[in-house]
Amino acid sequence: MNMFKKIKYACAAVLPMFLAACSSSYQDDSSIKAVASFYPMYIIAENVIGDIAGISLENMAQPQTGCLHDYQLTSGDMRKLDAADLFIINGGGMESFLDNALSLFPEMNIIDTSDGTVQLEEEEAHDHGNDDGHEINPHFWLYPENAAVQAQNICDALSEIYPEGADEFQANTDKFIEDISNVETFDGDGVKACIFNEAFEYLSLSYGLDVRLCIEMDENETPSAKELAEIIDAVNDEEISLLIAADDASKAIADTIARETDAEVIVLDPVLTGDYSPSRYVEALNSNARILKGSVDK
Repeated sequence: MNMFKKIKYACAAVLPMFLAACSSSYQDDSSIKAVASFYPMYIIAENVIGDIAGISLENMAQPQTGCLHDYQLTSGDMRKLDAADLFIINGGGMESFLDNALSLFPEMNIIDTSDGTVQLEEEEAHDHGNDDGHEINPHFWLYPENAAVQAQNICDALSEIYPEGADEFQANTDKFIEDISNVETFDGDGVKACIFNEAFEYLSLSYGLDVRLCIEMDENETPSAKELAEIIDAVNDEEISLLIAADDASKAIADTIARETDAEVIVLDPVLTGDYSPSRYVEALNSNARILKGSVDK
């Protein structure tokens, strides 16, 4: 498996890329209620469900939440889960609250969309370079082939609990997978990259990037001069030519690093926040491909 080194630094808060209206596209008048754990799962499930009558879809976490690594369930979340016929999760440890949820709702019907996905293993480093071990990178959805698998897993689960819609679920899923297959691909030719969001490690599968370093950002603090110097040294030592930021906060740090190295800064979309348009996923991947190709081709 491809492995890269992840270093934790105290950095500026990650700001939401886009804050949309938080209401679901679907209402609660339906007989079957599906709840997605967070934004990427909602968007994929939305494409599977489409406008099929008799089923509603709701996003548990607000769309600006981002990853769920340290997410704590709210009373509103509890009410959503209590009413759900199906809870759609990413899996791979992303939903760290899952054990607690299962203790409260032991009969909850859960679909783990990670089943059958390609999963990358990351080498984690703490204390500025001391290896602590390996863990699975659960940001599966940013690899299009994984999103296709996740969509099919959702389709199969929905078809089982709502067989009346099975043919339409499959047709919608096939259309989503076709759209995914048309996202532009190209050979990144082993360009060495430093990423500021773990989801971007999956760009190594899509485009052949050599992801050498991940800067994990903690909220509410800015990096010290010493920490910035360490990152700059690592970028120079690894001969990294591309710094991939996820938002304005990480771009500001990447720009600082770029001024002391030969690396270029680009901003890509990890599809963690946004509006509830069904086309959002494919549009984000196409935009990422265009930006990345423009950088690699220079």
